[in-house]
Amino acid sequence: MSARHPVLGVLGPLFLSVLLSTLGCGGGQRSDLPDESGDLAVSGGGGSAFSSEGTTPGGPDLHGSQWRYMESHCTEGPLDLSTRGFAQQLRVQADNQGLLLIYDHIFQAEGCVQTVVQRARPNPRSRDFTMVEEARISQPPTEACAGRMEEERPGEVRRNGEFLEVLVQRSMVWCRGFEVRMVYAPQTPSLLEPDQIVRHYGAHFNRRDAAAVAALFADTGSLVEPFQVTGTGGQSRHDGRDQVQAWYAETFSGVEWQALQLISVQPGADQGQLVADWAYMDPRVAAPFTGRNHFTIAAGEIFESRIELTSEPGEGPPIGEETGESGDG
Repeated sequence: MSARHPVLGVLGPLFLSVLLSTLGCGGGQRSDLPDESGDLAVSGGGGSAFSSEGTTPGGPDLHGSQWRYMESHCTEGPLDLSTRGFAQQLRVQADNQGLLLIYDHIFQAEGCVQTVVQRARPNPRSRDFTMVEEARISQPPTEACAGRMEEERPGEVRRNGEFLEVLVQRSMVWCRGFEVRMVYAPQTPSLLEPDQIVRHYGAHFNRRDAAAVAALFADTGSLVEPFQVTGTGGQSRHDGRDQVQAWYAETFSGVEWQALQLISVQPGADQGQLVADWAYMDPRVAAPFTGRNHFTIAAGEIFESRIELTSEPGEGPPIGEETGESGDG
């Protein structure tokens, strides 16, 4: 591999605060919420609002499974999302850290779609998990659509007959600080739609997971990027999934965080092409810059992704201006 990106070398505190607000992080928690820390206890008289009788903990057998949203409940009672035209698809992957839950949300009433990646780390001493939201990509990238990221919470992933249940204690996203239980029915695994692929790309990029990003590419897929200039002055091309993964692994190395926000996703000139405009920031650049990916997608895989810069580092507009956000947290 050649040297790391010359454009990717000073922390931008203002951009970071805007980014965290944009992605839904931060903000104080209400102090008048009930302590539901014992809700998911399975022994010692835990006070869960939902019985775990007859359920079994979710585990590696869930790897590669796909689920569709059926219903949801808060401690207080049913959580009715029908007025928002809510639909959700859940894909589960298993690795040595536990489970990776990848949600695709649709809110038809608000014209909002999201991809949310949540890590469920098992507690070796109980059936509980630690639920950590790792990434959230929304379209459009407004505060109203993005909402807020769920802070780390105790929870559970469990099988209940043919259904899958995901529980999160003290959920601020769904239940105003009460416990939420989401129920899913099994679904035959299907290919990702092109717009899902773009959102998953952004989510896994922000997670700095080179293997997950590369897995979105076809085995013979290619990445064309302007950061490493060839001997003839052209853009560098990385052919094959292994080379793509190696490039992203180098890109993600040696930096504490990277933040890519999708600004818009539009059809390209030809069938199967999508153009994704984005803003980017990491600790080594003083201000965000912008660019776009030209994706060629077929059969649920990326066959080519060509990166184009539309501004140099420090020349990109603030995220709030680009997306029309108010900046209110």
